[in-house]
Amino acid sequence: MAVEGLGSYVLAWKRGIAILTAGSVKVTPDPRVRLVNGYSLQIRDAVPQDAGDYICQIAMLDPREITHHVEILGK
Repeated sequence: MAVEGLGSYVLAWKRGIAILTAGSVKVTPDPRVRLVNGYSLQIRDAVPQDAGDYICQIAMLDPREITHHVEILGK
């Protein structure tokens, strides 16, 4: 999903109550997690424990968010 025209709003990625990224800052200490093109979340070498819901949230007075469900498929 492409995000454009955020202006001064901050985009954050969360999993449960854990904040993974906020704006261009990576908050999680997990070295496998990074932002791609400023907005897309990437998890390298994903494992079954990475499966679940990830929330992309735009911080504003009335926050907007979308939940992405991630499944890890076997090789």
